[in-house]
Amino acid sequence: MKYVLTIGASPVPNKLRNREAAFYDRSGSNTEWLRWLQGSITAIMFAALTLNPTILRGQNSSETVPKVAAATKIFAVQCAGCHGADAHGTDQGPALVGIRQLSRRSIPWIRHVIQNGIPSGGMPAFNLPADDLDALAALVHSLNSPAAESAVPGDRAVGEQYFFGQGRCASCHMVDGRGEAVGPDLSNVANEMTVDELRKALLQPSAHITPGYELVTVRLRDGKMVSGFSRSRSNFEIVVQDL
Repeated sequence: MKYVLTIGASPVPNKLRNREAAFYDRSGSNTEWLRWLQGSITAIMFAALTLNPTILRGQNSSETVPKVAAATKIFAVQCAGCHGADAHGTDQGPALVGIRQLSRRSIPWIRHVIQNGIPSGGMPAFNLPADDLDALAALVHSLNSPAAESAVPGDRAVGEQYFFGQGRCASCHMVDGRGEAVGPDLSNVANEMTVDELRKALLQPSAHITPGYELVTVRLRDGKMVSGFSRSRSNFEIVVQDL
C-alpha cells in the first residue's frame, strides 16, 4: 500500500521532525494525523556482476585477467606515485577512476596521452615499450568503463551461490527474474556502473541510495508504526510504500 504524507499548503522539509502531517491512504481519504519521526538509510544494493553469463565470458578469460595483472604492476611502478596506488589521485595527480570524461575516450587516445604527456598540466611523457603503453591505456580505460566491459577475476559459481544463499542478496534483489523485487533490480547493473562503483556499493552500501528506495519510518498518533520506501517527494508531499 502507498501512503501520501502532506502538510496542508506548507512545503515539506527534508526531515519532518516535530511537524504534524495529514495521513492519506492511496484513495486520498484523510484517515489520521501522524508525526514524521525519522528517515534511516539501508543497504539496498549488492553487485550482481558475477551473475551474468555474457559478462563472465570476458571476466574469466584466461587471457584478459593476466593482462590486467600485468598492467596493474606497470601502473604501480610508473603511475601510482602521482595518481595513487588505487588510482584515486593524490596531491600530485588527479584520479583516474570514475571519470566520465575518460569513459568517453578511446584506448588509442589514452595511449597517446600516456606516451606524449600533458606538458601544460605537468604530466611528463612516458617512453615505454609498446606493449606497456597498450596495457596501461587499456587499464585506465577499464577503470572508467561499465563493469560489463571490464575483466574481473572471480568464480561465477561461488558468487552466484553467495548471492542466492548465505549473502541473502536475493531476498531483496532480482537478477534475470530470480529473487525478490523489494530492492532495485540488478540484472543490468554491470552495464550501468563501473567495477569501482560496484565495489564501493558493497563496502559502503548507504553512501548512495537508489531514488525511491530510501527507507523511512512514520508513527501515527495512536502509536502505530509504518515503515517503507520513500517512493517520491515534493515540496508538499511524500509518498511512502509500506513493506
